[in-house]
Amino acid sequence: MPTTPWPASLPQRPRADDFAETPPNLLVRSTTDTGPAKVRRRTTAGVTKMRASFRLTAAQLDAFRSFYAVDIGHGALPSSWTHPVTGAAGTYRIAKPPTYAAIAAGVAWLVTLELELLP
Repeated sequence: MPTTPWPASLPQRPRADDFAETPPNLLVRSTTDTGPAKVRRRTTAGVTKMRASFRLTAAQLDAFRSFYAVDIGHGALPSSWTHPVTGAAGTYRIAKPPTYAAIAAGVAWLVTLELELLP
């Protein structure tokens, strides 16, 4: 499925002080009557979860709102983006509605996203 690229008019890297990444849990853990739990691999690929924040101008916020609502259908469609740490191209989805917080009396905005890196 073709994906919409992350808009070039927006920052390409999130703020470093608010970036977090959680690798997928690919294991199944089962308790036993005695001894340690049994652990096995459930799958070979999973979704990596990320949190990323971007500082945007008012114009960039308008561009992001349009990208979110129109281009990726409020997060229903994936987007292509470059991983901010590894630099690898990937396919991402916005997992929850973004949050917008005004900075500097509404001149700048902090947009926080919860993302899924798809396998």
